[in-house]
Amino acid sequence: MKKAFSFLILLTAVSFCFAVDNVTAQTNRPENIQVLLAKNVDEALLESKGSYVVLNPLDGSRITSSLAGKRFMLKATSSGIKWGEEYPGIHQIYVVPKSKSSSLLLNGIEYEGAICVFKIKNKIHIINDIDIESYLKSVLTPQFPYPMESEVMAAITIAARTTAYSHVKRNKEAFWHVSADEIGYHGKAIIQPDSHVSNAVDRTRHIILVLSDKGENRPFAAAWTENSAGKTAAFHTIFRKDWWAPKTGVEVPHAAINRNESKWTYKISKKELASLLNTQSISSIDLYTDSFSKKTYAVKLISNNDSTDIDFETFQKVVGKENLLSNDMQVIVGNTDVIFTGFGKGLGVGICLHSANLMAQNGDNAAKILTKFFPDTFLLNLSAMPGKGVK
Repeated sequence: MKKAFSFLILLTAVSFCFAVDNVTAQTNRPENIQVLLAKNVDEALLESKGSYVVLNPLDGSRITSSLAGKRFMLKATSSGIKWGEEYPGIHQIYVVPKSKSSSLLLNGIEYEGAICVFKIKNKIHIINDIDIESYLKSVLTPQFPYPMESEVMAAITIAARTTAYSHVKRNKEAFWHVSADEIGYHGKAIIQPDSHVSNAVDRTRHIILVLSDKGENRPFAAAWTENSAGKTAAFHTIFRKDWWAPKTGVEVPHAAINRNESKWTYKISKKELASLLNTQSISSIDLYTDSFSKKTYAVKLISNNDSTDIDFETFQKVVGKENLLSNDMQVIVGNTDVIFTGFGKGLGVGICLHSANLMAQNGDNAAKILTKFFPDTFLLNLSAMPGKGVK
């Protein structure tokens, strides 16, 4: 991510809320998240359905506004930005709906919140500035198309919100906090108001997990996995980055009991695997594993002449997630084939959903589930702590 210009400093200073005439942009929330929608593009179609105001993020001043809608291509010009009309000398604009009935669409996709546009050289970047609660509904809806145990869905939502706040706090001086492509953000259209996901987000509104570190309460990367097969791994051991997450994995008895039932096997020819990995040959494969959980975080491919290290996420994507179901695995390289054998499903970090469902069926609530998988952390309701919260 790149360092932000002064428009994000201004947005932070006014809590991402502008009041211009009758404009109030989502005041009732502790925090917003900036999602990168488009990067280094020549143009994009931006439409306002209903009234809007265009602000200059450098000083918060109004550039223009209208009670009617507007639909034009966004472009960078030699002197600034053009959206139907030209804004000479202005290289950053902030477009805000003026009423609850107004909405913004980018390339046909509707987004809640505001749209930030900034020009670098002759290209434009476009960011959605949205409250985290709406963001969660958009991100979680495609991941959980079917209902789960109510308390499990609540725990997942709190974990996802914790991760979102972690992105915001760790990237305070960045142009954007997350990329839509990387996190699967699809705007407002896919949100179902009365779905199990929306209900879970509303029910846990503004509640996050925090980990105390050097006098600060920090949100962190709080992940989940479908089936841990008996143990979870610490976030940093699998993803090789800190993100303020707890430094230990946990024993998961519910999943351990059914470990053998989660066994999987995948066989592929050495020739085909070498082709997928863009290497001439494979003589052997070594696994780098976490000492506690024994889960793989990287793979060493060894050929006759050299060796290459690949992180497990990349390796799994190349070979296929439907083939390598988890990183709790072993590998045998034969004369003609490579055989992978493993247990569970997912990367084995955070909440084990298999075990969480069993815990919920036994009467455990979301708080108990989260305590199990994120020990030494505690819940914090941001809306109930004026002037405090996370750092």
